[in-house]
Amino acid sequence: MKRRLAYTFILLVCTFLSLEAGEKAKGDDEYTRFTFGAEWSYAASLWSGWHYNFFSSEGYRIDQRGNATGYRSNAEAYLHAGYNFNRHWNLSFYAGYAGIGHYNRVVPMSFRVTRYFGKNPLADRWLTFLDLGSGICIKPGPQEIVTAKAGGGWRMSLSRCTKLDFLASARVTYTHPTVTYDGIAVPVDMTNRNEALVMALSVGISLTF
Repeated sequence: MKRRLAYTFILLVCTFLSLEAGEKAKGDDEYTRFTFGAEWSYAASLWSGWHYNFFSSEGYRIDQRGNATGYRSNAEAYLHAGYNFNRHWNLSFYAGYAGIGHYNRVVPMSFRVTRYFGKNPLADRWLTFLDLGSGICIKPGPQEIVTAKAGGGWRMSLSRCTKLDFLASARVTYTHPTVTYDGIAVPVDMTNRNEALVMALSVGISLTF
């Protein structure tokens, strides 16, 4: 999985370098090349599916599968740093802290490609983005997660170097929650499989410099 993410990142960089080479550098003074900032969002998990396989304290194997709809709210906070290839394209790295439904807390890390519409970087404009990454679960026996997010929003240009984004997105996360049986957490060494897929909608704001 990490190798696939690395290949994806390399492909994105090559694509944006080609876009930049094909566009004449005019009006570079209208925007900064390197960016950084913070993002805060509210996520509502609406559907989840899971598959658990583990040994009970009595020693027999238990296999559980299921899915459910429902509502669970979580907060998310990220720091990000990136690069503007031109007036329309940005590639940034995000890292932060987030809740995944009722399952667990995670530290997600991802690369986000953002497309800005309109020719004037100093004006307010629409945007769309695609976010893909990995991370770890915060729990005994940390495990890797995979997360993908797609969305869009409205960018307010406060100055040449300061932007405020209002964002909405849909997110899918593949995670590894702690398995519980009869209200008791199953030890990691007795857990064979603990997989969950969670779908959520989120709204948030991002401040970029």
